[in-house]
Amino acid sequence: MKKKLFIITVLMLLLNLNAGLNNPTAMGSSWSNALLLKGIDAVRYNPATLGFSDNYKGSINFFPLSVMLQNSFSRNVYDDYVAEGGDNSWSESDIDNILGQLDDKWRFQNNVNFDLIGFSTQKKAFTLNLETIQDITFPEAVFELLLKGNEMGVTYDFNDFDAEEMSTASLGYSFAEQVKLDGVTEIFKEFSVGATIRYIYAIPTTPIEDLDENSNEDMTVAYFKMDNVDAYLSTEDIVDSSSTAQGATTVKGSFDLLTSEGGQGLGIDLGVAAKINKKMNIGLSVKNILAGISWYKNNRIYKYDFEVDGILLSEMDSVGVDTTYTLKNVAETRKFFTVLPPELRLDFTWEFHPGNQRLFWTNSYIQGFKNELLSTTMPKFSTGIQWNHKSADWFIFRAGITGGGDALYSSAAGFSLAFSHYSFDIAVENKYGYGTSSKGLGVAIGQKFYW
Repeated sequence: MKKKLFIITVLMLLLNLNAGLNNPTAMGSSWSNALLLKGIDAVRYNPATLGFSDNYKGSINFFPLSVMLQNSFSRNVYDDYVAEGGDNSWSESDIDNILGQLDDKWRFQNNVNFDLIGFSTQKKAFTLNLETIQDITFPEAVFELLLKGNEMGVTYDFNDFDAEEMSTASLGYSFAEQVKLDGVTEIFKEFSVGATIRYIYAIPTTPIEDLDENSNEDMTVAYFKMDNVDAYLSTEDIVDSSSTAQGATTVKGSFDLLTSEGGQGLGIDLGVAAKINKKMNIGLSVKNILAGISWYKNNRIYKYDFEVDGILLSEMDSVGVDTTYTLKNVAETRKFFTVLPPELRLDFTWEFHPGNQRLFWTNSYIQGFKNELLSTTMPKFSTGIQWNHKSADWFIFRAGITGGGDALYSSAAGFSLAFSHYSFDIAVENKYGYGTSSKGLGVAIGQKFYW
C-alpha cells in the first residue's frame, strides 16, 4: 500500500504544471536584473525604471510563452525508494529522507498568466492580461502519516489544509517620472518614481458540478476557497465479527466551500529607482501595496461533513474505501473581499567591468508578507550577471542563482538576440539540483519590437 500511495503522490506532483509570468529577460538572470529591464519588460518588477533616460521610446511584446514543471520530489527519490519489482520496505532513515524533500509543506501551485496586450512609451505602459491562480496546501503530517503510520488510540488533527483559486483579467496603466529637486540631483544621477494601477475583473472559468444534489444548476465560478477545515483521524482497538482484536480507523471532519461567480477590484504597485552614477543603480518596489477584489455575484457557502468510519486496517489493501460527503447547508452570503498579498522588492545593479565588454552584477531581495496566493514569507535573494561585448551588442547573455522563497534554491541562464528594433529572448530555469536531483524545470520564450 505504501508503494501505491507514494507513486500516486509523486505523479500528482510531477503533473503540477505551472505556466506563469516568467518573462525570459528576467528569468535568465534568475529574477535579479529588474533595474536593467526596459519598456514593457520592466512593468512587472519596478515601474519606476520607465522614467530612466535610456528607456525605450516605445516597445510592444508578442505573446510571451513560459512553462514551469515543478514538484516536491526529485527523480532520485523515486529511483532510490520505489524499486521496480522490489519489496519497497523503507527504514526510518529512508522515510525521514523522503519527508525531508517536502521542505515542511506539501503544496500545489499553478499560475497561468497570459499577456494579451503589452506596449509602452518612454514613460508609460499599458497591459492587459489574464491570470488564474491555484494555491493548495496540505499539512506535511498527512504524508508523514501515510509513510510512518499512526499510533493506536492517538487522534491526529489535519486542520491546516487550505485551497484557493481565482481567475481574473487585469488592465494596467503604468507611469513614471524623474524627480529633479536640487537635493535629489546632488545625490543621484537620475531618480525616478513610478506606479502601476490595475483594474481587476473576475472571469468565471472553473466549472463546479454536483455541489448541491438538490439543484440541477451547474456553476462556473471565478473564485472558490476551502475554509474552516476540521478533520481528524484516529485508530482504536476493536473486536471484529470473528472475535479477533485489531485496529479500525476513523476519519471525520467538516469544511466550508466559499464560491463566487464574479467580482472586481483595484491593484496598485509603487516603485522608486535611481542611478547613483554611471555604473550603479538601486531600486525599491512594492507589488500590491494596495490591492484587492470585491466578490459580489452569486456568493454562496457550502457546508460539508465527511466521514470514513470503522475501516479495518487488515482490509484496507483489499477493499475500496468510499468517503461519504454530506451537504449540510447552502447559504447565500453577502459580498466579501480578498486582499492580494503584498511583496517588497529591493534591487541593486553594478556595472563593474569596463573596456569593450559590459558586465553587470545584478541582485534582488524579495520579501512577502503572507503565505497565500503564490506569496511566501520566506525571503528570497537572487544574484546574477548580464554580459555582452560592445562589438557584438546584439547578443546578451544572462545567468543567476536564487536562494530562499518556495523553491529554496534555483539557477537560471538565458540570452537575447537584440537587433536594432527586434529582440528574441529565451531562458531556462532549474529548481534545486541538476539531472535526477532536479525538482523542476522552466522554459520561457518571448519576442518584442522596440524603438
